[in-house]
Amino acid sequence: MARIGETIKVIPANDGELYMTSGGRRYCIAKFNGRVEIEEKQTRVAILGTLQKGTKRIFASFVVCGDVDFQRGFGFDCIDSGKVFEAQAIVGGERLAFAGLRFEDSDPLKNELVFEIPDLELIQKMLED
Repeated sequence: MARIGETIKVIPANDGELYMTSGGRRYCIAKFNGRVEIEEKQTRVAILGTLQKGTKRIFASFVVCGDVDFQRGFGFDCIDSGKVFEAQAIVGGERLAFAGLRFEDSDPLKNELVFEIPDLELIQKMLED
């Protein structure tokens, strides 16, 4: 199986706040500037030894990066896939809320956290702007 991807749109996200819900409590864990990356990925499946056309899907990632200012008691070590994350940021001149973010990846050397955006309506809205 081969994956071919193409970045459709990159939108800056400014004045953001990242929240984590754990044990029934909501914590602001970081303030940041970042970006939203929207990609189209096509999965191609091998049939009888040749790659055939597969399905296309739109993926959106919320990247917390740059000047991440972790709040007291929080850092890269508190981010894992077992928690629920939310973010608010100014994207495309409008303050948007990103609920139900799924943790995807982190890179402490680049000071980046990557979350998958599951809300297809929000992704469509950002594509139209």
